[in-house]
Amino acid sequence: MNVNGKRILVTGGTSGVGLALTGALTAAGARVVTCGRRADRSGAGLGSFTADLAVAGEATRVVDLAAGFLGGLDVVVANAGVQHLIDLTRGPDLEVLALAEQELAVNLRSVVELAAASWPHLTGPAAGSAGTAGTAGSAGDPGRSGSARRGAARGGGPGRETAFVAVTSGLAYAPKKSAPVYCATKAAVHTLLRSLRYRAEDETPWLRVQEVVLPLVDTPMTAGREGAARKIPPALAARAVVRGLERGRPVIAVGVSRTLLALLRVHPGTAYRILRNS
Repeated sequence: MNVNGKRILVTGGTSGVGLALTGALTAAGARVVTCGRRADRSGAGLGSFTADLAVAGEATRVVDLAAGFLGGLDVVVANAGVQHLIDLTRGPDLEVLALAEQELAVNLRSVVELAAASWPHLTGPAAGSAGTAGTAGSAGDPGRSGSARRGAARGGGPGRETAFVAVTSGLAYAPKKSAPVYCATKAAVHTLLRSLRYRAEDETPWLRVQEVVLPLVDTPMTAGREGAARKIPPALAARAVVRGLERGRPVIAVGVSRTLLALLRVHPGTAYRILRNS
């Protein structure tokens, strides 16, 4: 896939890897919009919407707004995520359970909703074009849903490449003990993507379903964890993701994640031991 001219939504694109990815995609010629939880942040693309993807219905609203603003969607990247270091073995602590619920909502439920909401835009008959966009004023933080434009701005269809992409982690494959719910949600997204890929291969082969497996990246979410030398810069991760999108790889393993996946094939016990206490 050539990302030049593609209409792309990246969730969680106002900081960290998402911010770097919106910048890298824009530099490659894509037309990108994004969303984030805080109104005082903006992404590197054409526009940014404020949205809390932990709230049911927000992912659908963001898809509608992005498709309306861009005149359709070619690529959707489910990047937003949250990780909490929690211990579930000390009884039903309400604060801990609330953190776990947030992880489940953002990391898994919102990806399910994002897939359901974006699939018609990515697979339906072509409508709109990469050259038809909304005005810059419509991209701030509109208070209304874009559902009135749903269907009129759907892109996709045979003869044009589209993609649904979600970001997981090496922890989806080999979990650590300090973030059990985060690891479980990323493992669930990995399985979700494989199932969706089967569906796309059989019914809509022009739609690629891709998984981005990230290593430890130097972002606000990982601040204070591990040593800085073990983290890769967000810009490096973003460039690897763009290359993977262009090459159409089902699994885009970034950095040391490639080594982890290879090790899991030949010596899984070693891989589990390495990440267990990371």
